[in-house]
Amino acid sequence: MARIGPMNVNVGDHKYQFVVYDLKGPEYNAPGVYIFSKNTPNAQGGNNHHFLYIGETDGLRDRLGPEHNKWNEALRHGMNYVSVYVPFPVESRHHIERELIQHFNPPLNEQLV
Repeated sequence: MARIGPMNVNVGDHKYQFVVYDLKGPEYNAPGVYIFSKNTPNAQGGNNHHFLYIGETDGLRDRLGPEHNKWNEALRHGMNYVSVYVPFPVESRHHIERELIQHFNPPLNEQLV
């Protein structure tokens, strides 16, 4: 596992600081929200993040990896990072997931009506 660094995700007045990892993801198994993304370098020395899939789980370590139902499809779309956010309270992860999906409309998420 390699921790890459922080990624700030802003949706309206809400700001979430995700931690970006390589594809091995985090070693801890906390409840949280996660993003599969394709990142490319930008002129400012950072990355442009293209969100492919956003989800939530009771256990990040158990959920993230090749067994995930969107993993192979995300790889075909160029996924090179997994980012995670552990909210407090952890029950808010359902709301945060929906908020992020509605705002960013990732291609591998089904549309929420």
